[in-house]
Amino acid sequence: MSHPRGARLPSLERNILKYRALEMVLILFYSEALKASIIGSIKAFDRLFRSQGSRILPATKKKLQVALGVFVADGVITKTEQDEIVGLVDYRNMIAHHIQTLTGDIGRTGIAGDFRKFMGVKYDHEARKRLKCYYNDILRRAASQYCGLITMNGPLFEPAEKTYEDELKRLHGKICKQLELREEEDRRLKNELSLDNTGLMDEAHPYHPANKSNSGRLTKRGVEICYRLFDLGKSPIAVAYLMRISYKTAVSRLKTWEIAGGQKRKKVNLDTITSHVGPSAHIIR
Repeated sequence: MSHPRGARLPSLERNILKYRALEMVLILFYSEALKASIIGSIKAFDRLFRSQGSRILPATKKKLQVALGVFVADGVITKTEQDEIVGLVDYRNMIAHHIQTLTGDIGRTGIAGDFRKFMGVKYDHEARKRLKCYYNDILRRAASQYCGLITMNGPLFEPAEKTYEDELKRLHGKICKQLELREEEDRRLKNELSLDNTGLMDEAHPYHPANKSNSGRLTKRGVEICYRLFDLGKSPIAVAYLMRISYKTAVSRLKTWEIAGGQKRKKVNLDTITSHVGPSAHIIR
């Protein structure tokens, strides 16, 4: 079922996607800078001091894995850290080549819902922090054994990095507040969606097939059920979920309910309303 408010994302989800976009840019930088520094420091050391020649040649495959293996052998990093760095670089590759798998859980479409249900959320909220830690720490650890590699990568990216980090802090605070409001809204909606002790079960149930025509529009009977939900104090969004209609349609029905008298209106006997749902059904447009 599509979301009653449509596919357009509300502010919370849009801010989450902005947050992820900024994080992914930083992940791309930290990953590439880390790889270049690790490989470059070993190549520079070998060129200057290693009589046996360079351990990383232009034709060497999987240069990062070879370089990390050297770091493990020399005690710069542990095997566990090696595996984590490889995993983080693989995550960087997912961002570069399959970014949709890291945003697909945010959405109101059926595709997004299926992704959440069957694929799970793959976004790693700690990847940026772990990569930054390695980027800042590993070469410091290796300084006593390898050549210090001076590049312009850090200085060139520093203004962007600072800007992105500041924006991430701002978005984080905003998202936290919006999540609190969303959770409260969800609690209220969950209570509203309950039909216990409402009398709207069996023939008067919102899901009853006679409430809609074959085209999906509300019949007169369906409109009456909407009105009965409003009689119970249900909000338009709750009515939209219960009747499986759009939020816009629910708001429109609320207005006609008020015109009809609201709580003082006279209920229509469902038995007097046709239950036919074919092309000739009584449709409220």
